[in-house]
Amino acid sequence: MSKRYDEGVEVELGEGPGSWAPQPMEFRWRGRRYPVQRLLKYWREAGEAWDRNEAKDHEFYRVESQGGVYDLRRDRTEKGEWKLKRVWD
Repeated sequence: MSKRYDEGVEVELGEGPGSWAPQPMEFRWRGRRYPVQRLLKYWREAGEAWDRNEAKDHEFYRVESQGGVYDLRRDRTEKGEWKLKRVWD
């Protein structure tokens, strides 16, 4: 079971074991620190591609941390904003 969110998070990137690119090492959500124990999945999506002005490219990271599994999304724009999108029980 999962619950959807759309809340901003602060993410610290680092080099994971065998990684080819920086990945989340920990994130802060609602004032609490969540160290990433394991990267479970990575994927990219293009959102709203039909509207050139609204088109955004997103990276998703499914990570395991305290209390569950979390889907983090990074907007691949200049701002590079991070959001918590889903928490899996």
